[in-house]
Amino acid sequence: MILHKCTETELDDRARRAEHHMNIALESRRWNLAQRYREEMRAVAAECARRDKKA
Repeated sequence: MILHKCTETELDDRARRAEHHMNIALESRRWNLAQRYREEMRAVAAECARRDKKA
């Protein structure tokens, strides 16, 4: 899903889901997966910041 088409609720859900999966990956020491979910969280945060600047 393209982030700029997501609603605020969908962005929140994506961030929560990414954080949850990142924590599981860290506990399992799956560093590559943890990095991928960390990047997802950063992408969502960047989209939220972009929207805040627009408003």
